[in-house]
Amino acid sequence: MLGAPARPQRRRAWRPSPAPPPGRSAGVRGDHPLRPRPTAARASVAAIPGAPDERPPGVTTPRDRGIVAAMQPSRRSAAVPPSVTFAIDNRVTELRSQGADVVGLGAGQPDFLTPPEAIEAARAFIAEGRVLYTPAAGLPALREAAAAHLSRICEVPYEASQLVVTNGAKEGLSLAFTAVCDPGDEVVLPQPSWVSYVPMAEVVGLKVVHAPTDADNGFKLTAEGLEAACSERTRAVLLNSPSNPTGSVHTPAELAELAEVIVARDLTLISDEIYWCYVFEGRHVSPASLPGMAERTVVINGLSKSHAMTGWRIGFLAAPAPVAAAIASIKSHTSSNIAAPSQHAALAALAAGSAHTEHMAAAFRRRRDLAVAALDAMPGVELVPPQGAFYVFPRVDALYGGSIGGSIELCQQLLDQELLAAVPGAAFGEDRCIRLSIAAADEQISEGLARMARCLGQLTEQVG
Repeated sequence: MLGAPARPQRRRAWRPSPAPPPGRSAGVRGDHPLRPRPTAARASVAAIPGAPDERPPGVTTPRDRGIVAAMQPSRRSAAVPPSVTFAIDNRVTELRSQGADVVGLGAGQPDFLTPPEAIEAARAFIAEGRVLYTPAAGLPALREAAAAHLSRICEVPYEASQLVVTNGAKEGLSLAFTAVCDPGDEVVLPQPSWVSYVPMAEVVGLKVVHAPTDADNGFKLTAEGLEAACSERTRAVLLNSPSNPTGSVHTPAELAELAEVIVARDLTLISDEIYWCYVFEGRHVSPASLPGMAERTVVINGLSKSHAMTGWRIGFLAAPAPVAAAIASIKSHTSSNIAAPSQHAALAALAAGSAHTEHMAAAFRRRRDLAVAALDAMPGVELVPPQGAFYVFPRVDALYGGSIGGSIELCQQLLDQELLAAVPGAAFGEDRCIRLSIAAADEQISEGLARMARCLGQLTEQVG
């Protein structure tokens, strides 16, 4: 097993970012007290119609000269790229509205209906007419139900005080970054990884350090890879198992090796387990269940994938109580609560049991086998069969050449020539691959893979 270099232990896991002293703002350069600036006050006077002009004689402003500068986004916001997966899904919707017969294997959402119990609960609640605020952390009854749900699947005895109901797993991840890291801290992220992790971390001032993985190790972060990516500034590690986009699933032994490094280095683990219910080989194991890990792990989960409720925006975040309280406080100032009807729908979905989820899991297992068989038959394609989630991530760079310089050009050709939507691997940090979602009907998957085979067959002839 690997260990960290000997150094004093820093018991810093689970300390929220420090609050500034009273009357001061952590966001002001030099941590100076907030105070109005005379120049800003003087400029604002001239902008008020009818206000006296206190400017010195001869001083003009752009407004006086008929020039009004356009508002510009901040450097931080301008650096955030749009989500590639959402962009592709929007393009599919646009083409279909124009009558195109597009096969969409880009979207990462189940193609099943929301459980009827959830719909009826939301309808009944709305009919009462009192759709009001709820506590920022979620309805007490939902937090209790979510705690019981995560206690069962994570094998960690969570209490309601450790749960925050979030606007999908995305908000949970963003809040976790904010609550357990400070600007300038480093976060280790396996690569390839989901497209939104890096923007989420960078927008709150964190530095992402990639720990490369590849097909040889099943696209899994290893203890050696984690150790190599860590430095004195490393504060957290993000792990997604089962993984989007690769479908990799860490075994208990592999997680134990990672946990040894995390504990030795006194790090926080943010564990994205949104695909927990779709494991095709073995079973899902939450890193929080390992010795010494519950007190340093933030678990991200929800009902989007497990209950086909992506649009309801129901996420669950589980953490040690002090961190959960800090996250609820942040949430109270930003998004408040998730929509009250969605919370009542979530309560009903959890109360209905696991039959809906198990039905979807069986379908995704069948579709995984269908996709693996079709891809294995395609020349120039290599595939590590996914162990979980609902994606396949084939390697296709043997077909690059000419006008196909990488995964972006290949996916563009698939869409232009075959009306097949896939996601370029470059969006996940692995340009040799593309991602195909199997969250579609069997017939759509078969048709999409047939179109892909036809296009790749032509490319094989050109490359050959």
